[in-house]
Amino acid sequence: MNLAETIELYLTEKRRILELLPVAVIERAAAMLFETYDDGGTVYAMANGGNAGTLDHAYCDFKHHPFVTEDKTRPLPADVQRLSFVNLCSSAAELTGLVNDLGVEDMFAASLAPVVTAKDLVMAYSGSGNSVNVTKALQVAVDAGAKTFAMTKGDGGRCRDLAEVCLVVPGTSRFPGQVGKNDNNFHFEDLMLSVNHMLVGLLKQRVAERHAG
Repeated sequence: MNLAETIELYLTEKRRILELLPVAVIERAAAMLFETYDDGGTVYAMANGGNAGTLDHAYCDFKHHPFVTEDKTRPLPADVQRLSFVNLCSSAAELTGLVNDLGVEDMFAASLAPVVTAKDLVMAYSGSGNSVNVTKALQVAVDAGAKTFAMTKGDGGRCRDLAEVCLVVPGTSRFPGQVGKNDNNFHFEDLMLSVNHMLVGLLKQRVAERHAG
């Protein structure tokens, strides 16, 4: 394939995935987010590699975007409840300390275990669904009675079994860089940002409607 055909391949795959994306699963994730917000719980999120960077973006959006006016000139009044959102990937000092003391597999679990409660929502992102540091932390969340959402691809791996709600990105890819063990990885990472944007927008709508009422 020439360059234009290869680019079109990526876009064709993306359109197909979007057509197959299970809206009902995202709706269930939104319902868990709303419940966490209403109960005054905390959202904890975790991922590895580039996806950890996407969670830094999500942290900014979830913490602030639902709580500003539409024209973005000012925040909503101080008495409007905010969402507590913790990115478990955010502190290089904490993560490297936990890895040094406990090992890579336990870094998220060790960070989460002392603080997670049944009012909280734990969000896990793993392309394979089998990242052990993610699945161990999900088990901690399940044991605490917290709500759990996972996003993955392929067969969903262990995340599919552990999470209350699991969004498995459908499809496969022939695009360079996301074949073999990385099958569909670019599309998964693209959609991670899209799903987070959907959840942020839905929370903003809910907050605005309540404030207007």
